[in-house]
Amino acid sequence: MDQIHHFLHIHPLLLTEKEEVNDEVLCSGCREGLADPIYGCSKCKFYLHKSCAQLPQEIQNFFHPCTLVLNILSYENEYRYKYGHEYGCNACFKYVYGFSYRCKKCGFDMHVKCALRPTIKSEGEELIHHFTHWHPLTLVDQKKYLEVRCGICEKLCYGSSNSSAYGCEECNFFIHNSCMMNIPRQINHIFHPSCPLILLKPPSHQKKCSSCDEVGSDLVFRCGKCYFQLDVKCALLPTVESKGADKIQHSAHQHPLALRENMDLGSEVRCRACGENCFDPCFVCERCNFFLHRQCAVELQIQHHFHPLHPLVLSPLPPNLDHDTIKCPACGGMFDRFMLVYRCAKCDFNLHTDCAKPKLTPFLKYGGHSHFLNFVDKTRAPFLCRICSDKAQSCFFRCVACQFNIHLYCLPSAPKTIKHRCHLHPLTLTRSPLEFELNSPEEKYNSNDEFYCDVCEEKRYKFESVYYCEECKFIAEIRCVMSELLPSLTISKDQSTMNGRVISRDEENSALEATIAELKNTITELREEEKPLEVEIEKLQSRLETIKWKLKTFETDHFLYIYQLNHNNENNYANEASTSEGGWLPICL
Repeated sequence: MDQIHHFLHIHPLLLTEKEEVNDEVLCSGCREGLADPIYGCSKCKFYLHKSCAQLPQEIQNFFHPCTLVLNILSYENEYRYKYGHEYGCNACFKYVYGFSYRCKKCGFDMHVKCALRPTIKSEGEELIHHFTHWHPLTLVDQKKYLEVRCGICEKLCYGSSNSSAYGCEECNFFIHNSCMMNIPRQINHIFHPSCPLILLKPPSHQKKCSSCDEVGSDLVFRCGKCYFQLDVKCALLPTVESKGADKIQHSAHQHPLALRENMDLGSEVRCRACGENCFDPCFVCERCNFFLHRQCAVELQIQHHFHPLHPLVLSPLPPNLDHDTIKCPACGGMFDRFMLVYRCAKCDFNLHTDCAKPKLTPFLKYGGHSHFLNFVDKTRAPFLCRICSDKAQSCFFRCVACQFNIHLYCLPSAPKTIKHRCHLHPLTLTRSPLEFELNSPEEKYNSNDEFYCDVCEEKRYKFESVYYCEECKFIAEIRCVMSELLPSLTISKDQSTMNGRVISRDEENSALEATIAELKNTITELREEEKPLEVEIEKLQSRLETIKWKLKTFETDHFLYIYQLNHNNENNYANEASTSEGGWLPICL
């Protein structure tokens, strides 16, 4: 064929004679000198040997679980060098240039020669290929290798047990047959939930474990995309869900945690989750003085209606977070740097562990908001009522997910007058503070006076809604008369519709189930619509990177050619002037 279309170049590639190409131009795939036959794009100076142009677009290799796609790295290398990274082959660890086979999801690369290296077919079990090592592994002679250690468990390959072992003498790599059979090649880990971790040999300068900080493991579980890795012993430690484990990995702390059954460390030691003293069995990192009740450690991840889109994980706050300004969205209180929180890292959403505990509070449906509103007894900091814009801190209703707050006084369905056993006369809903409580109107917002409820005789929040008897100047805060309000506020037995008809709980549940089913179908349809768009965006981003690289190259050439032209013209003018005067000037380039 005189012309081909290659998926790594936007223009057609034409069959080109070697004589038509500058001798200094190399093949864009293998980066070796060109020799017939050649396919190329003279406009972009992109040329390929015919053999390079015919390389398969995708391959499978025993050394990596995902499909490897042919890729050209020259457009990305400049970025990698700029930020101190290198592209290296994960098989031989040598520098990668031109074509490579790449798994973009895992950040995994192999030279074309390494990826297409033929697999040795062995007879019997004396020579095998295994994903723990790129070279073939040979059954090891026990007498010859008594002192070698397994690259997975780090124990002697031939100790007290009679298990067989395989090895690569060239790389001094050895492994128990039993360890080789049981080791997973890919895991999902709580320390790096965004990407899978692939088992492979790390480069010599990148062997530090992200958990224990130790260096020297022959194999690691690694995310090449994020430069995160765990050595085998940390990656495969049991989690808190494992029964009987005396050492675990937990998302709340980067180092392994050891179980201590009986502890008497005094009142100074507190659990990082609940803040209580650690007299019960705890998981401990003595290196960091970190303690976590076993009972608290179990509640590792929760799905909470305060943040419905993603699960919340028991985690420490990020060190770069401004603890002096960020507040808990549920109570408005500040965070303690010492304590763990329930966190969604994707949305930077943080919740006090105490605020995350389920609470049996009344809730109601308000026509001006699509979700149910929970009754809030008290918060650590005030929020603004969406209706009147005044502060609300005690006895109000809110939707934490939407940060929607409303005073009882601003709620249309709130009873305006109630009769309660705490007082002889009817009580009327009103806003606090009342005029008779203030020495002057100016003191409404400026006064630091304390205000009390006449029912419980305890201090109340100045701006909360109250029920009031004008004749007796008797004030009852909302929580003290809540039993009288519940039948008319909450959705318990019946709920009136807008037209006055009473619907049963079963009718309401049926309506909710129908809405849930409709939303589920809509979500499924939107996700199906999203998938091809994401693929298209990824293709466009790859094409954009190529175009940017070419633009930079052509703009550089354009500028330098203009510079050379101007320089030549200046020399010509100088020579002409010199000739007319009988002199001569040298040309300096």
